[in-house]
Amino acid sequence: MFFSFLKKKISGKKQRPEEVVAFELPMQFVLNYSEGYERTSLVSEEEIKRAINNIDEYGDIWLSNCRPVITPYGNCSGISCMSVPDGNLQVAVCFAMSDGLTRYFSCDYSPSDIVRMFCNYFERLEIPEIKNWEKGHFTPVSPADEPYYLYVDNEEFKFIDYEDVLAALENLEAGKCSSLLLKTPGCQNGYLEVRRTKDNYIVEIGGNNEEGDWVVLMTRASYIGRIRFWLFNYYHKREFPRITDEWEDITEEVANDE
Repeated sequence: MFFSFLKKKISGKKQRPEEVVAFELPMQFVLNYSEGYERTSLVSEEEIKRAINNIDEYGDIWLSNCRPVITPYGNCSGISCMSVPDGNLQVAVCFAMSDGLTRYFSCDYSPSDIVRMFCNYFERLEIPEIKNWEKGHFTPVSPADEPYYLYVDNEEFKFIDYEDVLAALENLEAGKCSSLLLKTPGCQNGYLEVRRTKDNYIVEIGGNNEEGDWVVLMTRASYIGRIRFWLFNYYHKREFPRITDEWEDITEEVANDE
């Protein structure tokens, strides 16, 4: 394949059986921030308040736990908050299921309400009342792989699934947008971009070649089904299209434009 990408006891004195005392380790949490900010395991009520009150700076945050929290809805893996385009905050609670990830979310709460939800989860392992929240299901992504972000006419969308990619492609075909791009925050698997022109579509891919050098290639396609096939393999298998003579190396041209 043309492209190859970034690859992914406690000791002590022995006790006799009758001396062993059962105990449970306290739950450990990690507060994660969006791209560009380091996560922290030094979680506190003050840190939670600071993060949520500065959500416009971070874009999104999520509080994850090292072990699942057992609830009537399933094994909870964390609670998150993000700023959505309409100016509201979206709070979500995630559950690890046998066939993927289930996520309950709502935009009906104030920052102070969301701080209280985060603190209740952090301090007492209590989740909010989510019975009437919207529900979504997601296929899990390997921990070694960064999640894809979708850009439509340069507008960024996070927490996407493949249906979102197909919807963007349909809008591109209908002329409702002029471009779409998929990439991970750290460009772990390069990027794939599709731009609409008057007569066809321009497909551009960028990533590290087998020597570790950054390469950008471009081709033109008139058949949307072919592009859909390329997007499917890139999104689900992290595979680029097969490189043939129709692909033009535009690495230097792109570098000069920058």
